[in-house]
Amino acid sequence: MSKAVTVHIPISPKIAIIVDVKLGFYVKVQGNEKYVSLNLKALIDTGANGSCISRRIAEVCNLKKISFVKIRSIQGESILPVYEADIQLDNDTCFKNIAFTETAGSKHFDVIIGMDILSCGDFAFSSDNNGLVFSMRFPSKKVPIDFTAN
Repeated sequence: MSKAVTVHIPISPKIAIIVDVKLGFYVKVQGNEKYVSLNLKALIDTGANGSCISRRIAEVCNLKKISFVKIRSIQGESILPVYEADIQLDNDTCFKNIAFTETAGSKHFDVIIGMDILSCGDFAFSSDNNGLVFSMRFPSKKVPIDFTAN
């Protein structure tokens, strides 16, 4: 059974799709591992190959670095740490053991949901009288959404 999330985005010069998520991870408490989750804001970014987490959240949560990756961006090349955590979308869809590359973050969000997660489902943009509507469902129905099909 698919689960869906829909976000209504008002018309403005700066349009960004920001959704509520829960980030889940293990921490050591008095020598025992305990699973914790944090409510965060995430940017939907179809231009990002992978998902990212802000340096601030990685440090505050004491997330364990699992590797490093070379990133090429408009600012040039850098080698950044990669962390592992679970992410749960607003529709209770949970993705386990996702690799999150560190990013500087933003005052508006601490997580970037990239194509590594988005490609597991279906999503579409449409418009209504108030702006854009972004809707996504997981898992994918494996049936293309094609507005040019007969």
